[in-house]
Amino acid sequence: MTTTWDQLKGHDEQRELFRRSLQRGRLSHAYVLAGPEGIGKRQFARLLAQSVFCRNHELTELQVCGDCRACRSFHANTWPDYIEVGVPAGKTAIPIAAIAGEDGKRGREGLCYELSMAPQASDRRVAVINDAGLLNTESANALLKTLEEPPAHSLILLVCDNPDTLLPTIRSRCQVVRFFPLSQPDVQQILLTQEIVESEAEAASIATLCEGSLETARQLLSPELRKLKTSVSAQLEQMEGMKPLKVAATVVGGIEEMSSSTAEQRQNAQWLLRFVADAIQQRLRALAKGDLSDAMTKRLGVRNGLDLLSPMLERTIAASRQIDGSSPVRLVMEAFFDEVARMFRQAAKR
Repeated sequence: MTTTWDQLKGHDEQRELFRRSLQRGRLSHAYVLAGPEGIGKRQFARLLAQSVFCRNHELTELQVCGDCRACRSFHANTWPDYIEVGVPAGKTAIPIAAIAGEDGKRGREGLCYELSMAPQASDRRVAVINDAGLLNTESANALLKTLEEPPAHSLILLVCDNPDTLLPTIRSRCQVVRFFPLSQPDVQQILLTQEIVESEAEAASIATLCEGSLETARQLLSPELRKLKTSVSAQLEQMEGMKPLKVAATVVGGIEEMSSSTAEQRQNAQWLLRFVADAIQQRLRALAKGDLSDAMTKRLGVRNGLDLLSPMLERTIAASRQIDGSSPVRLVMEAFFDEVARMFRQAAKR
């Protein structure tokens, strides 16, 4: 768990925005931290809250020491002035109980009640609502009442992927702070530092594909998808002997096995096509430098290799668009591998 700002990658501009607000005495009572999943918004919210409580730094510094009583208690999730809620395990929305209390205790427990109490150990109370876009109607309306008349000593941070998923009345009472995908170097460093990958080459490959999201990177590193990627890579290395329908059946079978829904099947099919496109682009870059170390391109030569790989990349992109357009995954994959095999046969005859 991130405990100091130095351990958080990216989002320097957003941190500076809050620092300036504090220095000018213009900190709002509520913010929406919005941006793609898996880029560190929750860690940012927790660090912002911890900065409010840290005893060894002035609030205007927006810094944490990690060693004072407040920081240690915060890290142990025992600091009395911090409240954090989200979607409970096994649920699909944030219930009203989390915001306003259970039936029979409505208004006497929950996040809003906790915020209304005077701070116990610091100057203010801070609440973080994760996945705020998943507030149900009741819980959203309960939160709205607190946003309309916020306690003077409170700070509310709503974390979500898309601010448009919030009620307009909630969004209008908060300042929206936009967060953006992590840079490829930052993702690569995190993957290596946290030992999520085994090599720098793998970290670089995943960082290129994951669009700045660690959550996406973890999806790409699932054992099932990695196994399927290895299988397809092996088939592409031996395209002259490829049996398109057999390869497509293997690929679709693997996708169906690892997916729990049609939407997930499409997502995994897209990831597989991204892997193929990335492999093609790597070969194109190598050929542009005259590098024939790859077995397939060595057989074809530079010119034939370029003549094959460029339209193959276009065909991969077209297959991805077909998946986006709701075409059946099996049919798209069968047509794709059949076309790839035909392209290779034509290139080999030149």
